[in-house]
Amino acid sequence: MVGDSVAASSEVVGLTSQRRRPFIGHGAPREDFDSQRTLRSPLLASASHATARSRASSSASQPHINSSARSPPSPFWGLRYRQYTNIRELRGKIARVPRFWLWPRFLNNSFFARRLMLSGLLLSIVLAWGVTVYNIKITVWLVEFKARKPEAYDQCRMVVVFSGLIYHMLPIAVLLLLPGSGLRTFEPFKRDELELKPVRTDDSDADLEEGEQRSASVPKIKRRLVFQLCELLAVMALVYDAGLVIYFLRVLFTGAVYACDSYEMHLFTLGGAVGYFGLFVVLYYFARYREHIKMQLGAFTEGDQTGDVRHHGINFSQDPKSDKMIAVIRTRLYYATRRGDLQEMRQILDFATERGLANSECGFPRKVYAAPRIRFKFFAKSRRNPVHVAAYHGNVPALELLEEYGLDMTTLDKYNRVHFSTGSLFWYFARIFVKRPSNSVEDADVSLFTATLITPLHCAVSTGQIDTVRWLLERGAPPGTLARSSCRSNRVPPLFLAEHAEIARELLVRGADPLVIPDPGFMNTMTPLQLAYVRGNYAVAQELEEWGGDVALTPFHLAAARNDVLAVRKYLSRKTDVDCLGEMGYVGLNRRTPLHWAAISGSIEAVDTLLRAGADPNFQDARGRSPLHWAAKLNKLEVVRSLLAAKADPNLEDGEFMTPLMCAASALDASAELFSELTAAGGDIRYQLPTTGDTALHLAVRRENEAPALAALASGGDLMRMNHEGLRPLDCTASTRLLFELKRAAGQRDVMISYTHSHLEFARKLRQTLEEANVTTWLDLMDPSGIGGGAVWREEIARGITNASVVLCILTEDYASSEWCLKELALAKQVGTPILAVSTEGAVVDENLQVYLYTRQIIPFEPAIMDIRHDEGRTEYEYDESRYRSQFHLLLDGVRDEVEKRRYFSKQKNVASSRNLDVDDMNGRTGSSTRGTMLQTLGIARLSQVLEMNSPTRPSTSILQERWVVFLSHGDKHPAFVEQLASKLEDAGVACYSDRSISGQDFSTRIRVAQETIVRCPCFIVLISRQTMSSELVRDQLAFAEDKGRFIFPVILNDLELGLDKRYSLVRNQLFHFMANGMNFKASFTRLVGALSDQCNSEEHEESSGAVTGSEDDQTRNLDSLEGLEDNQLDFSSTRIRM
Repeated sequence: MVGDSVAASSEVVGLTSQRRRPFIGHGAPREDFDSQRTLRSPLLASASHATARSRASSSASQPHINSSARSPPSPFWGLRYRQYTNIRELRGKIARVPRFWLWPRFLNNSFFARRLMLSGLLLSIVLAWGVTVYNIKITVWLVEFKARKPEAYDQCRMVVVFSGLIYHMLPIAVLLLLPGSGLRTFEPFKRDELELKPVRTDDSDADLEEGEQRSASVPKIKRRLVFQLCELLAVMALVYDAGLVIYFLRVLFTGAVYACDSYEMHLFTLGGAVGYFGLFVVLYYFARYREHIKMQLGAFTEGDQTGDVRHHGINFSQDPKSDKMIAVIRTRLYYATRRGDLQEMRQILDFATERGLANSECGFPRKVYAAPRIRFKFFAKSRRNPVHVAAYHGNVPALELLEEYGLDMTTLDKYNRVHFSTGSLFWYFARIFVKRPSNSVEDADVSLFTATLITPLHCAVSTGQIDTVRWLLERGAPPGTLARSSCRSNRVPPLFLAEHAEIARELLVRGADPLVIPDPGFMNTMTPLQLAYVRGNYAVAQELEEWGGDVALTPFHLAAARNDVLAVRKYLSRKTDVDCLGEMGYVGLNRRTPLHWAAISGSIEAVDTLLRAGADPNFQDARGRSPLHWAAKLNKLEVVRSLLAAKADPNLEDGEFMTPLMCAASALDASAELFSELTAAGGDIRYQLPTTGDTALHLAVRRENEAPALAALASGGDLMRMNHEGLRPLDCTASTRLLFELKRAAGQRDVMISYTHSHLEFARKLRQTLEEANVTTWLDLMDPSGIGGGAVWREEIARGITNASVVLCILTEDYASSEWCLKELALAKQVGTPILAVSTEGAVVDENLQVYLYTRQIIPFEPAIMDIRHDEGRTEYEYDESRYRSQFHLLLDGVRDEVEKRRYFSKQKNVASSRNLDVDDMNGRTGSSTRGTMLQTLGIARLSQVLEMNSPTRPSTSILQERWVVFLSHGDKHPAFVEQLASKLEDAGVACYSDRSISGQDFSTRIRVAQETIVRCPCFIVLISRQTMSSELVRDQLAFAEDKGRFIFPVILNDLELGLDKRYSLVRNQLFHFMANGMNFKASFTRLVGALSDQCNSEEHEESSGAVTGSEDDQTRNLDSLEGLEDNQLDFSSTRIRM
């Protein structure tokens, strides 16, 4: 009880109104804010990023609310928050708790209450029997025994006294069973009635402005006074039983056990033994019952409950600058932070500010929470720093509030304190025979003679609060600060406390040293990697290995890692091997030299010193990695430069075939300068892993490391290079943002926007919106007075359409009258690029556009346009942004579908091609293709039929008679065109067969099978080009077909490469073919004259009717060049194009 008074004295009450807690279940008090329960449990602390329990009562709270919004709570915790704050509105009737005694229906639904009651009742019966027998029978028997055997009386009396001492524990046994009896007077914890009252603050105006009544903060769980008495009696019983053990040893060794010769006496002694062990059973169930109810109410540690004997309040009449005032404020702030009561924390901090405690004399909060000193090497007094409490429980909103009021996020403090209370005293003894169901923080030894000062980052790391760790590191908390402690084993950095790989990664990213040895030569002569192995935490060990972690080797290695040049020179002067691998000539686990350690730590001076001393820059460790590998992977630019200057090999492969460039690509933040240094030194940026075929760009994109990916691309990485699976770097990620940045850096565009220059404003807006959605776009921005569609511009337009995933046309009134726009659509149709359209002016899709567009492909933007303005040939719109966004999302879905389709088909095509190449390599292909069969159909559906045709016993099939069938002779030339022609013939219902060479069969067999097929095919198509005319096979097949009277269809293949600019210009024109030798001149001439006649007749008809096809402005097209991609304009004012 006295101990509880001391503990309860810390819970002062002031600046707040009465605080009540609702009851849930059987009346057990529960809290009305999610974070206040979770903050008490390390198991639930990760979810403690809840919002403030109440809105701020003053304008000063607004920054905190905004900052809290950056890390919103999960939906689960938000649901709990609504339940607690609106408990009166929840459905479901809470069972009414009887006033004096809980009925058996309550007792039967308990894990430990019934067991405590039954065991205590049985023990009380045994002890009561013993007391009765002692007073009635044993005392009389002792008198008689003294008369009979006076020499054995003293020894027998010792046995009687020992048993009597046990039986007289009856009052304690009765009191211990009463908390499980259901009597409300002896119940363990207080029950508060449901009474929500608004908080009254000094700033009433702010409360009115807030317009919200909030429930008061929730106090700790309070034990009843009678239950605290039971705890003290339980401790006394344990001490008493320990004394009985000593007394029993005296009885045992003096032989007094055998002095009494009465069976009644033996029975009395046996009953005492039963009572002795029965008392431990009752104590066991008492402790279990206490722990279960305590944790059921949300108190998971002894510090989460209190005896509530007395409170302290702030006396407003006392000196506001007195030490007592500061002590009370510090205590109240500590417990408010521990409960997660943000409103009370703000009130306390506001009160301290208003009372002038922040001046230089009082120094609140910096001076008040300054790091304590360890006195006499063992003792330190805790400052009760609320920053440490908030970090320990992962309460980021509380940390933001404390930072707002100027508390230091990096100061040291003693967090583990000795807690004095009846509950702590009871559990200190009870845990000897009552073990917790799982490991807990309270199981750790907290000694009065051990003082350890740690930072808030230590607290957050120790409890696995990843968001808090990240928040503290972003505020500049140093990740390498060593704890101060009276025990050397506790002087460790936060990395030693990391038990989660993600937390270890955050610390390493922010600069934590993976090779740190906190106490070299003493207890902690080990690295974080060693500690992870000792703990069996292989996830953390693997993360440390990826950052260059190693086991502790030699002082020489440590000096190199610490960049201690003087120590390095000292070891070198003592003839220490510059490439030593471990102590006493042993080879360390990872086979690393001091140069490796210096490169991993980025110790540039130590690196230069070692290199001048002759250290091998290409020395490979157990993973085959040189110091250059590690420096590149960890982005140590200066170290890389020094190693390259020392002739380090930039193309050296490690055990996984990784070069330093590949290691840099797998890093998180490798810079462009790092890639430039490696490539300038001869590093091969196009190097592919022999196992997967991945390049450095593949690795960077696969790991979604944007900076290394762009750096690799800028250093010459090939965005179209395929690995062994046929995957390009673009196929290795699903991140739209990364794909957008890569395509933009490489000059690739997903969408080509086709528009008339009069609507440039809308085209620009559409492009900006698409790029905000991570879709790369291209549109020409040349001034209308620019060039007249030169070859460069035409080629660029054609290339953009060909390479784009989709062409997006802005369908306006003057769009159909622009020949350039129609050519863009025609080329897109020809090369197979999908076309989407948006309409802004309700333009009619005429006959020219119906060839390229479908009505269902048009996204109407008319609902988003509120007004149209025409100014000097330019059209601008006024938008309803909400409707514009709505229509844009419809367009964006279609655009993304087309982009993903193209990406998917490209990926599948590349993968299929890669697999076919692998099959060919397995079949031993050297020069000619071996894919397919001897008599191959180019359609998959015809494959089985062709295979059957090769059978010598196969009769004539009817398949050749049911459909049009042709034989295509190509002489193994122009495979792409042959495949395209055969595919189109198949689509038209014409079965097309062709022969192909295959390994293992001679040429004569191929000729024989081809002749048999020509005989069965009524039609014969021969491909004529410069290449096929030199083929003996084509000439023989043509002669054979002519001899057999087959219908011959010559296909002239013109392999002249026109170029993209010519192709763009002629895309909508009919082509007329003439042979230079005059062959088939008449037929070609007839087609030409007919087309000329039709055009002339059409123009005469238009002139006679006075039709005007369009104005000069409509016939002028805005052009662009390659440089126009980024709004750079060229001015060629003297040139215009007329349609």
